[in-house]
Amino acid sequence: MSPKCVVLIMAAYLIIILIIAVAIAPLASALPSKAQRREAQLRSYASSLGLTIKLEPLPDIPARFRFSPSPNLAAYRLRDTDAEDGLQDKLLLLRVEGQWIDTLNESAVKMPVDDGPSGVEIAMVNRGVATVFWNERGGDADVDRLHRLLKDILAFRR
Repeated sequence: MSPKCVVLIMAAYLIIILIIAVAIAPLASALPSKAQRREAQLRSYASSLGLTIKLEPLPDIPARFRFSPSPNLAAYRLRDTDAEDGLQDKLLLLRVEGQWIDTLNESAVKMPVDDGPSGVEIAMVNRGVATVFWNERGGDADVDRLHRLLKDILAFRR
């Protein structure tokens, strides 16, 4: 076999490998990353506890608090099954330096059982639904703490 023929065969193989790589690349990029799989597992576990998870804008925080929340917070919600229809109560709490502050009374609030996992920065109740905004850094134990915090917030409101 002549050297010219060997070069042509190798070039053909190289072109075939390149075409296969170009075809596989989009498929590989569509696979979820490790962080995305962990986030999906956290959300699945939270859903199994009866929590609703949404990505939504943060509530309006009065400027006097000079509070700038972290980016990419997800809203975790728990509905109060005992809430009366038409309930209009509202509560907005901010976590500042590890302490919850009631924005209405501008006073510190101590949760009865648990302050929740780190990364929870905002908590609120509106119409019988407790919501916390969390950065989703943690594991199943943190989701359990988040669930307890939501229950505490609903109880605190009563």
